[in-house]
Amino acid sequence: MQTPKRDTSAVALPPALIFTSALTCGVLAALALQIYLSQAGFDFAALWQNLLGAGARQLRTTGPWWAIAGLAFLTGGIVAAALSRLPPPWRRHRPLRWTAGALLVLLLAHIGHSDTVDTVGPGANVAVALAALVTAALFAAFGAYLAMRR
Repeated sequence: MQTPKRDTSAVALPPALIFTSALTCGVLAALALQIYLSQAGFDFAALWQNLLGAGARQLRTTGPWWAIAGLAFLTGGIVAAALSRLPPPWRRHRPLRWTAGALLVLLLAHIGHSDTVDTVGPGANVAVALAALVTAALFAAFGAYLAMRR
């Protein structure tokens, strides 16, 4: 007697896996943006010191932080929405997934090549990187929560 094959397209991913995948993707996207912005001349530790200034300097200070939070929120929400609404396995779009993965690796390799000079001490850079990590994690979790809630 043969056992019937189980239909794998009807199996949904567990919510914990969807949430952690969305959180991880959101944080990684935000960290990549932080690296890109630091190469573009936005030194986050020096910008943090100018936070209590007046006028346009405050906008220059808060813009990169909002960009990090916004990208983490969007990426977490998009990944959670895609994983919760599209049933696995995703066999039809294999060439598209390989192409997107290769482009993502090339983009991250391009972002990772840094020739910047630090203007503040390493302790301040670590504190700012951890603050950006916490901010990205909170916003990615919030975006994933909103996307998973139906």
